[in-house]
Amino acid sequence: MVTTPVRETINVVDVPIKDIQTRFRLRTPKDSKIREIAESIKTLGLMNPITIDNRNFLIAGFHRLHAYKLLEYETIPAIIKDTTEVYGELMEIDENLKRSELNHIEIAEHMVKRESLLEELGVRMKKGGNQYSSGMVTTTDLAEEVGMSNRIYRLKRQPAQIEEEVRDLLKETKFADNLMDMVKLSQQTPEVQLAISKMLITGQCQTFNRAFVESRLQDHNRNREYKVDFDLKERWGIPQTVMRFKKSEVELQSLCNLVSKDQELEWKKRDGLHFGTSSIPVYQMAADHAEFLVTYYTPEGGLILDNFMGRGTIGLASLYHGRRFIGYDVDKKNVDRSEEVIKEYLPNVKGRYDLYHSDGVLLEELKDESNLLDAVITDPPYVLHAEVYTDDKRDISGLDHPNYMNKIKDNFTQLHRLIKQSNFDKKEFYPVIFKVGTGRRGKNGIIDMDSDFQQIAKECGFVLWDKLFNQLASPFAALNWERNYVNRYVHKNYETNLVFVRF
Repeated sequence: MVTTPVRETINVVDVPIKDIQTRFRLRTPKDSKIREIAESIKTLGLMNPITIDNRNFLIAGFHRLHAYKLLEYETIPAIIKDTTEVYGELMEIDENLKRSELNHIEIAEHMVKRESLLEELGVRMKKGGNQYSSGMVTTTDLAEEVGMSNRIYRLKRQPAQIEEEVRDLLKETKFADNLMDMVKLSQQTPEVQLAISKMLITGQCQTFNRAFVESRLQDHNRNREYKVDFDLKERWGIPQTVMRFKKSEVELQSLCNLVSKDQELEWKKRDGLHFGTSSIPVYQMAADHAEFLVTYYTPEGGLILDNFMGRGTIGLASLYHGRRFIGYDVDKKNVDRSEEVIKEYLPNVKGRYDLYHSDGVLLEELKDESNLLDAVITDPPYVLHAEVYTDDKRDISGLDHPNYMNKIKDNFTQLHRLIKQSNFDKKEFYPVIFKVGTGRRGKNGIIDMDSDFQQIAKECGFVLWDKLFNQLASPFAALNWERNYVNRYVHKNYETNLVFVRF
């Protein structure tokens, strides 16, 4: 933003120290720095005068002033700046920030302008400066001055990062009234920002979330973020797609990482199939994967269930993209940590979610409900899993194959009651999506969870509607290539997303 130049008259005069005031609340002076400057002044004198305005308020020279006080000098050389215009602009901005009719783009622009003026006054350090040693106004100070918390201040300032062309397009529209939408927009590439704004102002998309999804899909297609092989559809006879997802440095992935931070699982030796007992970092679905399933398969505002939510990626993606969410997990630390992250980083979703430290198979808390859910998206523990999640008896990951599948059948029975009925003619679509893989039984070969789940779903009244193969980049395949080669064992490099509906 272009800042109006300050008209100033520069004079160097000896000013009585007792007359110098500090308008802004500055940091506590650093004693060691003050003593160092004082010694230099005694030897060499003051090399650089302090700067004050025409009303004797300190602009720059915080530690120099305190060094002079330490030396018990009565006066100090000072440059006097006429800053009348700047203070006038600051007062106007502060008054405008109190107005309720400002949208969030206008608020952010005012805040950036205010910081720019404070930089001109010398009380707000420019980017890259040392605030501590200079005694500059901090972000916390700025927030307090306009009646905000540090976090809210940073959040409200974020829309100023939107491209100027895009800000101009959206400034006079209703879309600029939603802070979280504008924050989300500011985090996109300039190309995506422009695409979203044009979709909104032309009426191509009626909501920000829809425009966001459409623009992201366009951007991914241009940059080949997703690798898609449509040839498999002809080969297999039912709709299938192979896609590759990766953990990207986006806000959603950062939120997901907060849930699983510093958590580990026990890697347990079972039937001679695995490495032995050790600790490994927790597994977490890639944010791009969860984001695709939520935005592609579910309606805006829809109610999504993840009954084996684990680290909560599906839940965070659902709430982040304007859906409602119900989550279940038998591991209390997963439920509690997800709750903490949602409350702190997604405060606007209050009332749109319920999290249960409970059995995700029988779903007792929903026993009186029916035709409730718009979608189920879940990643259950794999049968005979090498990862030990909990000691809870309700944890199905350690069950043998028959008992595991009995639990899955019980679960499908409950989901058949809870999921809304799809209607092909009306194009009403309410999916139940399970992400599954394979388990190994030593000399007895593999457990094909894909086939097992399809069979049970059919028995429970579901129709297989789609299959999505998630291509993995497993580190274990690379680390153990020699053993895998000798044993004629190709390490798993995909997972299957099975999409069911009930008509």
